[in-house]
Amino acid sequence: MNKTHRAIKSQYSSPYMRCEVEEYVKQCRSYQVNKMLTPKHKVPMEITRTAEHPFDMCYPDIVGPLPVTQGNNKYILTFQDDLSKYVVAVTIGQQDAETVARAFVANIVLKYGTPRILQTDQGANFVSEVFLNT
Repeated sequence: MNKTHRAIKSQYSSPYMRCEVEEYVKQCRSYQVNKMLTPKHKVPMEITRTAEHPFDMCYPDIVGPLPVTQGNNKYILTFQDDLSKYVVAVTIGQQDAETVARAFVANIVLKYGTPRILQTDQGANFVSEVFLNT
């Protein structure tokens, strides 16, 4: 429709030309039979791992900066368990690796055990030496 409209528009002018071209193309049997449809490519399905036990696989992330609280916190450190979808949220004042590592140990490791797999967004605070050696 767009190509036909552009071709006609270069030589003629009409206030309802776009609508007329659209109607003509919709009723054109030859066009309907021969039009090329662009194939939709589907991404192949991927088998993902699901944890077998609670807190086997966790997804940590940091939300913020948010408005500063009375406790001087402006970030929320979240951990979501893959199996149960249970979420632990911890307020923190800064998002440096040391603060994140301390919050992780105190709120996850000491309460639920060490997760076998941590899947992160590769943020600097999660891939630093401080966090990896915790």
